[in-house]
Amino acid sequence: MSIQSPKLRLTNSANNKSRSKMKRDKDLIDSGHKKLSMVVTSVLKNQNEVLVLRRSMKVKTLQEKWAGVSGYLEKNEDLLSRALTEIYEETRINKDELILRKIFDQLNVQIHNELMLIIQPFCFVSNTRKVVLDWEHSDYYWINQKEMDNFDFVPRFKEIICRCLKEL
Repeated sequence: MSIQSPKLRLTNSANNKSRSKMKRDKDLIDSGHKKLSMVVTSVLKNQNEVLVLRRSMKVKTLQEKWAGVSGYLEKNEDLLSRALTEIYEETRINKDELILRKIFDQLNVQIHNELMLIIQPFCFVSNTRKVVLDWEHSDYYWINQKEMDNFDFVPRFKEIICRCLKEL
């Protein structure tokens, strides 16, 4: 699968990642009758800091927790396209301002008894720190690694941040 975004620059580590991770996917129901959903989560790094977003009271789950740029995969789309769409919708950062640095292995997160998420993490470098929030978030900060313990993150997001910082 080739990426049809000529202005999006891929580093060697991101470009060499198996394209099987970029496959199309949709919601599934497992044998335990729990909903299994695919979610993309992107970490945006600028200088030595990463962007964290506070989830608003208007979202369905994990209100007021700190997170990256995330969204559910929709039918008939690939993971990278969804990640770029979510970044623009939630921050107004255009793909021309981003460099994809790493596509990490997927993680599983149990949200509650009825919902299991498969998270596809991405790590981007952002050439801008200008953020315009949408309704899904009430606040944002650019934080460094030393500040991470001061935030109440969504499950496994701190782990994703650490992995991203280690790669850059």
